Amino acid sequence: VWTAVTPGENVSKRGEDIAKGEVAVKAGTRLKPHHLALISALGKSEVKVFEKPKVAILATGNELVEVGEKPREDQIYETNRVLLASLCHELGAQPIDLGIAKDNVEEISEKLKHGLEKADAVITTGGTSVGASDLVPTAINRLGEPGVLIHGVAMRPAMPTALAIVNDKPIIVLSGNPVAAFFGFEVFTRPLILKMLGVENEPRPVVTARLTRRTSTALGRKTFVRVRVFQQNGEFFAEPISARGSGIISTLTRANGYVIVPENREGLEEGETVQVHLFDSLEVSGGNV
Repeated sequence: VWTAVTPGENVSKRGEDIAKGEVAVKAGTRLKPHHLALISALGKSEVKVFEKPKVAILATGNELVEVGEKPREDQIYETNRVLLASLCHELGAQPIDLGIAKDNVEEISEKLKHGLEKADAVITTGGTSVGASDLVPTAINRLGEPGVLIHGVAMRPAMPTALAIVNDKPIIVLSGNPVAAFFGFEVFTRPLILKMLGVENEPRPVVTARLTRRTSTALGRKTFVRVRVFQQNGEFFAEPISARGSGIISTLTRANGYVIVPENREGLEEGETVQVHLFDSLEVSGGNV
């Protein structure tokens, strides 16, 4: 014996992990590996969980073509279904692809009807502005009441967003512009899916940073400014990427977060301290986290 042993040393006591009557994992918690390990330690092989919500996704527009097909000069590749399906997967929802509908009320209505039959919620993109071919709200209202409840939100991007209910199921009508669709999903669809999953609270990670330059925004609209956060000399900085360009996807890939500018501000000043909501890895000295 080389060292004296203290009484109780290296001995696990019964109940030291979880006391009798103590809540092991609170309802509304997204189960992660450490939660599963604790549940297993309690001898439980099964627990009750929320079923993954099914979310049907429909893109609309004559100008859209599937990836892999050859577009005409007046067409573009459809990207929003990939974007939105990935965001649903990220949250734990099950996306259902409804494909692309042309700018035709009957076709849009038929695909929406199919989505409402198969899914717990429906997301559409495109056809929600004020042009002659923006037919999605009309198609929704043909399906039942109450139909469209809100059309147009004081935010930028994603101002044409509409919210509807048909057959007691929510329909989120997002802009056809990819960046606007992303932020419309972030503000309206993400909280909806989390609620359907029973998740009590799961906000985006937030860091405090200083703006590297001034950014201008319009009064009267809540503006989501894409920024790139990085660390320098132990301090975090936020470089504005864009508050405009709702169709420019690269403003998202060059950013890793966003700053929310309230409706009563005409922008933010250089050096101002801001709260950044992160949607991608954070740049720090020596690599990313």
